[in-house]
Amino acid sequence: MLNHEVKNRIEEGIPDSECLVNEFSGGTDHYSVVVISDSFDGHASLKRHRMIMDLFKEEMDTGEVHALTIKALTRKQWNDQKSK
Repeated sequence: MLNHEVKNRIEEGIPDSECLVNEFSGGTDHYSVVVISDSFDGHASLKRHRMIMDLFKEEMDTGEVHALTIKALTRKQWNDQKSK
């Protein structure tokens, strides 16, 4: 799976989201993502991660995606973090 495919999957699956993707193994199966969406508002971190992981269930089962490190933030959290 390529960076743009990971980005598209998340942005299509999480309403009003913006996704930043980094492949960190030098291949195509270890990703770090930052997902920004107000759809996360009111949800605990675990729920946010599950929302994203559910989008990659098949790829995780087959090993096409081996690792997915997630940072899931609301727009306010993202803006607050950027201003620090």
